[in-house]
Amino acid sequence: MTELDVDGVPLLTYREAAHRVRRTPRAIRYWRQHGMVMGWAIRDGQRVRVVREDVLLAWWRQRLQNWPAHQYRMRQQLAERAALETLF
Repeated sequence: MTELDVDGVPLLTYREAAHRVRRTPRAIRYWRQHGMVMGWAIRDGQRVRVVREDVLLAWWRQRLQNWPAHQYRMRQQLAERAALETLF
């Protein structure tokens, strides 16, 4: 079960965060190693790493913007929209 932060923002474990952005838990660990802010929480008597959902989504958006395949897809969609607009 997902806990909420003081501000009402969900705190996600590695597995929950990976599921939320459709990545592997290893990718989330990699992001943490490269500066994504995470904290600790107690869940079912175990101490686990957690990340705020808004922080996770900000990192995810940044990774998408830096990913060449995503950039090509976005450019292709823009070109298709522009082509459709010129037809009508």
